[in-house]
Amino acid sequence: MLETERLILFKINKNDLDIISEILSCPKQTKYLPNEAPYSQTQQKAYLEKRIAHWENNGFGTMIICLKENPKIKLGFVGAEYAPNPNYVDIRFGITKDFEGKGFISEAAGALVNWFFENTEHEKLYGVAMVDNIGSKAVLKKLGMTPEKNVDLYNCEGLDNYSLGAVDLCCGSFA
Repeated sequence: MLETERLILFKINKNDLDIISEILSCPKQTKYLPNEAPYSQTQQKAYLEKRIAHWENNGFGTMIICLKENPKIKLGFVGAEYAPNPNYVDIRFGITKDFEGKGFISEAAGALVNWFFENTEHEKLYGVAMVDNIGSKAVLKKLGMTPEKNVDLYNCEGLDNYSLGAVDLCCGSFA
């Protein structure tokens, strides 16, 4: 569990299909994901199962974002997981429409980044966004990530890659 000023982040579990489904069934929220369209119920369940398995296999992964004042209210998710190219770990995040634009993802992602570098042996974390996904790129830049040209995390055209090294955190924390 992680805490920030306004949020609590919990390790994802089988009871979190509700928030995963809310995000992955929404056309607006899935526009910039690999499907570029809402996920089927089968895909949503598989997505959740992969997030749970990542924690079990690697000791880090996706966390569910909840309001600190009412932890039963789930806003979205944020995580650090191995990319399809297993040489890289990237940050992933999603939020429901109702909580967009309020700084929750940046706050949660900052806490996750700090936790990741303090609790794993990784020296670098990557971020990936589709070229025209201005919102996600703004979050990555707010985290201190900078463009990374010669990497390919997803074997996919049309992605901008960013990275942040553990040494880049010397000036303080995000949370």
